[in-house]
Amino acid sequence: MKAKRKKLFTAMILVIVLSACNLPSAGTETAGATVTPTTTTVPAETATPEVENTATATTTPTETPIVPTLTVSIPPEISMINNSNCRLGPSTNYVIIDQIANSEVLDVIGRNDENTWWEIVNKTGRECWIFHENARPNRDFSDVPIGEAPPLPGKPLSFTVTNQSCQPGPRIFTVTFTWASGGGEDYYKMYRDGGQIIELNASKTSFKDLKAPFNINIVYELFAINENGMSEPATQIVPACK
Repeated sequence: MKAKRKKLFTAMILVIVLSACNLPSAGTETAGATVTPTTTTVPAETATPEVENTATATTTPTETPIVPTLTVSIPPEISMINNSNCRLGPSTNYVIIDQIANSEVLDVIGRNDENTWWEIVNKTGRECWIFHENARPNRDFSDVPIGEAPPLPGKPLSFTVTNQSCQPGPRIFTVTFTWASGGGEDYYKMYRDGGQIIELNASKTSFKDLKAPFNINIVYELFAINENGMSEPATQIVPACK
């Protein structure tokens, strides 16, 4: 009995071993079967962008360089439209030192306050003055400096008739004058009705006209003179001797 059981146990073990030999091994493809590999998808991590704590940029205003504008300056000139005297200063009281012909073009270096006289340089390099009506400017002269002129003598002071004698019979009429120096004179000139009657040195301050005309009012003018020209006149009007 025991031998029978032992044989039966041995047979069962053998059956189990043989059955195990017919099973497919792990990792071996079975004939006629398609093995589909299983792919496991691992979700990718989504990178969260880091937000930098960036300070707001401050825009610094850019300074625009100032480029100076170049202004072309036109030199002041006059073109003569008449023949003209050129005087030592801006007045007909100044002496004439040159004569400028029509059509000449001259550089202007000065002007008077009223813009009625222009200081120029003549062909010999000497400075003198032209009256504005005798020339045409090439532009506005407001930027031209005020020119300087040599001094004229002062107008004679206190020019007065101190005595007159009217004698109708012999037709003699005399008029006596006195005055005081205005300063800066070298001598005097006296005019009667526009004509010169005498020249007196600077030390003289009186004059007697022995030939005053009859029957007319007489205009006397006394000028102080120096090398630059003459003063404004001191004037006296003498009533007619009848």
